[in-house]
Amino acid sequence: MVTRLDLVVLTVHILGGDSRAVDTEDVGIKIHELAPGMFAWRKYPEQINLELVRVTLSDAKKSKYGALLTGSGRAGWRLSPAGISWVASHGHKLAEGSLCWDSARRTAGSVDTVRKAQELKRLKGSEAWRKWSEDVTVSLAEAHWLFRIDSFTSEAQKTRKIVRIMSLFADDKEVSEFLSYASDVLGQGTGGPND
Repeated sequence: MVTRLDLVVLTVHILGGDSRAVDTEDVGIKIHELAPGMFAWRKYPEQINLELVRVTLSDAKKSKYGALLTGSGRAGWRLSPAGISWVASHGHKLAEGSLCWDSARRTAGSVDTVRKAQELKRLKGSEAWRKWSEDVTVSLAEAHWLFRIDSFTSEAQKTRKIVRIMSLFADDKEVSEFLSYASDVLGQGTGGPND
């Protein structure tokens, strides 16, 4: 059964929250399309309860729920590295249920397809991939290279880079596991609440 927390995290993903901040109202509108009534007023079920949406988004930031999102009502909402991993492992299960969600809708287009193919080639051609495939420890420098992180990268940029590449491969179990491992090497643990 899909919970409200599941739905807000999935909706932030669908709206591009892996690469940009998503507004609370946009989340509310999309949720109403995906699961009408789940975030509705009690007396007026055709109306979206934005306060309930906001509270659930805030809950998804809390560590007790896996710290799946970052942000606020004012700044907008983004997926955290843990949220990217959560979407990779749970998103398709939810999509195959009662939700009308198609991950290809958000990433459709030749530019995304070409970028993903280029990144996949780069990742699978890396020393880190070879080591990971052979169950050998990946070095910190190799993990930095995977996410294109250097000494000039701020912590905020580092997180965005990790989330961006992890979200690109959220639908590929093997690559997601590899990137989650590499993220852990960087000290950016990505385990979700069910790990």
